[in-house]
Amino acid sequence: MDTTDCDVLVVGAGPTGLTLAIQLLSRGVRTRLIDQDPGLPKLSRAIGIQPRTMETLDMMGVADRLLETGHRVLQVCVYVGRRQQLGIDITRADSEYAFMLHIPQHLTEDVLRARLRELGGKVESGVELAGFTQDPASVTTTLRGTDGREERLTTSYLAGCDGSHSMVRKVLGVSFEGQPYPFDWLLADTELDGAGSSDEVHVYLRAGGPPLALIPIDGRLWRVSVPVPGERGGHQPTLEEIQRLVDARGPGGITLRNPETLTCFRCQVRSTRAYRTGRVFLAGDAVHIHAPAGAQGMNLGINDAANLGWKLAHVIAGKAPDQLLDSYGPERETAAQQVMAMTDTMVRFATEVAPIERVLRRATLPLLRAPRVRQRMADRLAQLTISYADSAITRPGSVRGLPEPGARMPNIRLKDGRTLRETLRDGDYVVVGREDGLRGQVLVRPDGYVASVTAS
Repeated sequence: MDTTDCDVLVVGAGPTGLTLAIQLLSRGVRTRLIDQDPGLPKLSRAIGIQPRTMETLDMMGVADRLLETGHRVLQVCVYVGRRQQLGIDITRADSEYAFMLHIPQHLTEDVLRARLRELGGKVESGVELAGFTQDPASVTTTLRGTDGREERLTTSYLAGCDGSHSMVRKVLGVSFEGQPYPFDWLLADTELDGAGSSDEVHVYLRAGGPPLALIPIDGRLWRVSVPVPGERGGHQPTLEEIQRLVDARGPGGITLRNPETLTCFRCQVRSTRAYRTGRVFLAGDAVHIHAPAGAQGMNLGINDAANLGWKLAHVIAGKAPDQLLDSYGPERETAAQQVMAMTDTMVRFATEVAPIERVLRRATLPLLRAPRVRQRMADRLAQLTISYADSAITRPGSVRGLPEPGARMPNIRLKDGRTLRETLRDGDYVVVGREDGLRGQVLVRPDGYVASVTAS
C-alpha cells in the first residue's frame, strides 16, 4: 500500500533514533520510527550520559526523569599499580550537570520512549527497512514486518539511526572506513566486593599488559571492562575468567559475584563522511563507531540527532532553505573527529605494552595533573568543548563579554524567569540581550549553540 503521510522516516529506535523522533514530533513534523527488533535487546550496552548530553536532554524536557533513576559519577581515577596517578574530576566541567550520569541504556530508552508517546509517537517494533530509492522530491521505501508482509512508504526524508551495521548506509553504498583494534573487550555487569568508591570510575594500568576498568552502574552493580589481545571469535567469557583477569590487573581483594551479563565484542574505529546523501541522512553508530572509552558513543549519537532534528523541522516547515541541511554533516563530522581522536588516544595510552612507550606514559602522567590540563580533560570528556565556530551557518565576529559564535551558550536565566534551555524547549531560535543581563545580543540556535553575537 502506498502512503504519503510521513515527513521523516527514522530507522532504528536506539537513543539516537528516539532522540531524533522526539526532536521532530515536538516541532510538529509527521514522523514514523521503525526498528527491526521486536523488543528491547538485553545485551550490555551504553551506561554513561555526559554533561553536554544532559543539557540536550534538558532541552527535550527529560533530564529530570533520568536524574531520578541514574547514578552520579564524579571522577575518573587512573592507577598504576595500587597508587592513583591521575584523577579527571568531572565536577570541574563547566555545566550544572557536572557529573556523568550512569544508567543502563534500556532505562534511558524507557524515558525517551515515554516522551515519544507523550508526543503522539510510537516505536513500530519488528519492522525493518528492506530497501529504498530516492529522487529530488522524495524517498520511496519498502518496509517489511515480522510476518513478511511489505509496505511501500513515500517520505520526504529518511534518517538512518540503525547502528554500526546500518541497512541505510549499505543501501547508499558509502564506505565505512577504519579498522578494528587488536583486542576483544570482555565485559561483566556484576556485583563487586572491594571495588572502592562507587561515585568514581577506577582504571588500573600495568606494565606489559592491557588495563582493567571498574565502572559503577549504580550503588550495587558495576561494569568490569577488560580488553584482551587477540581474536576470540565471539566466544563469551565466564565469570571465573574475568575474575582471574581482575586478580591479575587490579589492586587485589576484588571479588565478583552475581553477574547480570557477560559479554565479548571486537571494537573498531570507523566512520564515513556521507552524513547526507540527497534526502537521506546517517546519525549515531551508522556514521561513526569508536573505542568504548570515556562513555562517548551514545552521547555522540544523541547530539547528532539534536543537531539534525531542528534543521529538518525548520526546512520542512518552510522556515529555512534546504541548504540548512548541508550544515549537519560538517558540524557533526568535526564533533565526531574530536571524540574519536580522544577515545583512540585513551585506548592507546592505556593498552601500550612496548617498553619505550611505557616510559613515555610514565613521563606524561605528571603533566596531566596540571590544573589547566585537568580542566580541559574534564570538559572534553563532557563533550563541552565541541564548537561550530567554523560552520557555514555561524556568523563570525566576537564581542567582549559574550560567548564566541559557534560555542555552547550558558544556561542563563532570562527576563521572563525561565532558563535559556527551558525557553529552547519551544523548538526555535532565541534572542537574548541586555534585558537578560548581557552586554550585547546573542542569537541562540535551537540546539543551544551561539549563531551570532552583536554589541547592540
